[in-house]
Amino acid sequence: MAKELLKSWTKKDFKLEWFSGTGAGGQHRNKHQNCCRITHIESGMMETGQNHKVRSQNQKEAFKKLAHRVVKAWQDEQTVVRLKNEEVIRSYNEPDNRVKDHDTGIQIAYSDLDKNIDNLITERLISKTRKEHHDDNS
Repeated sequence: MAKELLKSWTKKDFKLEWFSGTGAGGQHRNKHQNCCRITHIESGMMETGQNHKVRSQNQKEAFKKLAHRVVKAWQDEQTVVRLKNEEVIRSYNEPDNRVKDHDTGIQIAYSDLDKNIDNLITERLISKTRKEHHDDNS
């Protein structure tokens, strides 16, 4: 997935700036704008490259650092989304002859599931309606 994200980027997704570096380097560093700052516009993340005398190397360094940060943030975001979607609604435990709805707390016998599934679903809907009504009044 990360590779698809990287492949989907275009030049329009980034802002590129050149500037003079700071620190050691003397006249060469002060006279030439070889340092690169790249900003990923969508996320606002920014990285700089200023360890080399050559512009292309600084640009490559900045882009590598920025790409790594943006991909990591995207992966973290996808993990959160995936975990939210993995919410457990019910546990089915056939050996213990038990089905538990985690939202309502209702438990029924596994062997009675065919007869009581409608009741379980109805109770769940009633419970959700109560919660939403309670949240709206808070």
